[in-house]
Amino acid sequence: MSTTKIALHQLIQYRDQQIASKALSRKLGIQLPFVAYAIAAGESISSEQSDRTKLVQVLDGTLTVQLADHAETVASGELLVIPAGTAHSYVAEERCQFIQMETK
Repeated sequence: MSTTKIALHQLIQYRDQQIASKALSRKLGIQLPFVAYAIAAGESISSEQSDRTKLVQVLDGTLTVQLADHAETVASGELLVIPAGTAHSYVAEERCQFIQMETK
């Protein structure tokens, strides 16, 4: 397999009042989920839970991750690790781009 280089900030574009997402696992030749998101200000992704640990890397803006007992604010350049089995939702108070990777 050859190397692949990706300009993360150019993966996905913002759309007014929408959530855009792009799955990249197939393109990268990997089995674990790897998804890029662009969320318009005021939009959210409802509560979800995975049997895998999630790594959330914010590329632009700020993302609020709502957990059962508190909220984490993740700024551009920061990475949040969400343990497997943890219910969480995403809220974009301002527009936000992030990538989400899942690992075993």
